Amino acid sequence: MRIAQVMLARGFGGAERSFVDLALALAARGHEVLAVGDGRGEALPMLAGRAGITLATLRCHGNWDLLARRRLRQALAAFAPQVVQAHLARAALLAGHAAHALGLPTLAKTHNLVDAHYYRDIDLLVPTTHAQAAHLRAQGVAEADLRIIPNFSLLFPVTTRINAAGPPWRLKTFGRFVAKKGFASLLDAVAALCAAGIDVRLELGGDGPDNGALRARAADLGIADRVHWPGWITDVPAFLADAHLFVLPSHDEPFGIVLLEAMACGVPIVTTPTAGPREILDADTACFAARDDAAALEEALVLALGDYALCAHRAQAALERFRTRYSAEVITARYLDAYAELLRREPRRRQA
Repeated sequence: MRIAQVMLARGFGGAERSFVDLALALAARGHEVLAVGDGRGEALPMLAGRAGITLATLRCHGNWDLLARRRLRQALAAFAPQVVQAHLARAALLAGHAAHALGLPTLAKTHNLVDAHYYRDIDLLVPTTHAQAAHLRAQGVAEADLRIIPNFSLLFPVTTRINAAGPPWRLKTFGRFVAKKGFASLLDAVAALCAAGIDVRLELGGDGPDNGALRARAADLGIADRVHWPGWITDVPAFLADAHLFVLPSHDEPFGIVLLEAMACGVPIVTTPTAGPREILDADTACFAARDDAAALEEALVLALGDYALCAHRAQAALERFRTRYSAEVITARYLDAYAELLRREPRRRQA
């Protein structure tokens, strides 16, 4: 099958990760993929030189950019895909219009709670969670135009995992250093654990605008010697290989691909009951703590470390859930089914 994937955002987060991973997964299964993106972005270079993937670059300055729309249409016409998939609102708006003009079927992954207006030229919307699907239904999107398909990870699930017992207990996490990720609360919780005499070490991977503030907070809390800052994590299995716990303390997490990576690596998880973690995990597969509450997070960590055998049991259940629900093999097959469905039916267009 010939499939176009369009992502016009220039940063790199969960949506961009999904765009890259899906293009790689489709190409690995023998499909021809056109990856369209802004040449100034971070995602497209990750696909350069990959077998089965053709790159098309353009500059997009906004939803109003008629030149970008025209160049996108030209790229699609030259590649002649059977189906076009867009990621995020801007790509859905511009690629939807271009594909509509060419008579190509379209689907778009929404990634978050979105305004359906931007998806008016999309035939099939793909929310990643039931909460996102409910948000679209509330805006009048028909059930026939929805297909819930979660994110996935390209990581191969481990077969077995044996952790040396603590202490010291190694807590690990990573992501963009922004307030909604809750890393400040995690530092507070680690400081409380240390004050209670629990020997813990935290590795906080990533970077972002709050880098300086987080480092200053660790120093002010007196735990600078307990926190390691490895920067962006490029080898997740190696990073998590000796972790006792993976902690995702987000105040807002629409999905959380990092949770899938921790699940695939067999690491016990402590997280918050935000939209994504609630969708992916439950009390049988993870420990939960109230969001934006350092005391609740400390309590959850104490309970997890206090009965680490139970934590390991949950991690095994989470690993099995990853294999059956969130692996690349499972999710790529679901996308191929969605593409096939689009090819069987007449395009259904939404009006502005």
